[in-house]
Amino acid sequence: MTGGPMPDAEGAVPPEVEAKEKMDRARAHIRSGELEEAIPLCDEVYRRFTLSKSPALQLQVARALGHRGAAIAEQGMYNEALVHFDEVERRFWSPRRPELWEGVAWGMLYRARVLLEMDREDMGRNWLERMLSRFKAFVQRPDLRIPVEMARTAVLATHNQGQRFEEALSQSEALLKEYDGNADPFLVEQTAVSLLQRAIALQGLGHVDEALEAFDELDVRYSESADPRLRALVSTALMGRAIVLLREEFLPEAMGVLDAILEHAGPNPGPRLMESVNFAQFHREVVERQMQVERERAARRPKPPPLAKPKPR
Repeated sequence: MTGGPMPDAEGAVPPEVEAKEKMDRARAHIRSGELEEAIPLCDEVYRRFTLSKSPALQLQVARALGHRGAAIAEQGMYNEALVHFDEVERRFWSPRRPELWEGVAWGMLYRARVLLEMDREDMGRNWLERMLSRFKAFVQRPDLRIPVEMARTAVLATHNQGQRFEEALSQSEALLKEYDGNADPFLVEQTAVSLLQRAIALQGLGHVDEALEAFDELDVRYSESADPRLRALVSTALMGRAIVLLREEFLPEAMGVLDAILEHAGPNPGPRLMESVNFAQFHREVVERQMQVERERAARRPKPPPLAKPKPR
């Protein structure tokens, strides 16, 4: 069986089906960090269907704008991305157009994430709150469930970024009670996100041992997963654990975690893993030099005289 949209009885693929399939593929590419694959798909859907009056095609145009904004934001074009989200909001948001809400919800979620990347935490949190105010009551709708749940876990990141660690810890633990143990792959991912934000909150509160255990728990649970998003979360958790150990000057332990980051990434790390790989490679050289200095200092220290043997009586 071949992939892609199925043709109708006359052999033509309906444009609504084709556009949705392209936007589903674009989101999958973004999740994997394959931004260069996602952007042309978004451009094509926007160019072909932006003037359409069909609600189904308008929805895919809204998704194209949102996904393209997310992709170019990851390339550092934050202001250009915000223009995309502005267009989604201006053209497609209406409380009387529920058939377009999915595209608007994604645009709001992506905007909040970009604002967090820009260290504009207050504005990012504001957009998440606005999104949840609009759509949380409709979380059971299949098209809104994923962006709404992702917004709930994104709120944890705003608390940590704003150094509201107690709130981040409390809310992450509440979400873990709700999510943990659910076999739904999407909720497994949200469990991992909540675990990561809980670990960051514990680190921020100075609970070193608990933070190390929390980072380690995420690694133990999901290190064997092939899902690109879970692999990226494991890599981030390992990096968080390494940062704690480096700050506490536990150099051999930190070296072990840096090696684990590189081992987890493998010989051909995907785009989502490159930040942690670069971190591990740089800090591994630093730690090796520090440990070598310590060994040389230890070798130069005068050895204590041997204990005198007791004289025989």
